[in-house]
Amino acid sequence: MVLHTVNKAAPHQALQLCLRFAREEDIIALLEDGVCNGVSGSAAWCSLQASACKHIVALDHDLRVRGLEGRHSSQLKLIDYPALVALCCECDKVQSWF
Repeated sequence: MVLHTVNKAAPHQALQLCLRFAREEDIIALLEDGVCNGVSGSAAWCSLQASACKHIVALDHDLRVRGLEGRHSSQLKLIDYPALVALCCECDKVQSWF
């Protein structure tokens, strides 16, 4: 299982590159500006939903800092920093897309 971290918002190519390689059992973590990809109804969120990967999380702190609280998809799981560290330890590899 791979943890894919995305820290750039669309239209940056980071998300599209990530989606090419993410498998169903992998996890995609949206960090920093990457949390913008989790906004409900956005083209980026639609791409994430259509991807093979079904485990998508975002840092709650980064959403709040960018004023996106309540605008994210209800299907997006929000996590804190300790949970992100735990994911890094649980996964076989961490692949950063930036």
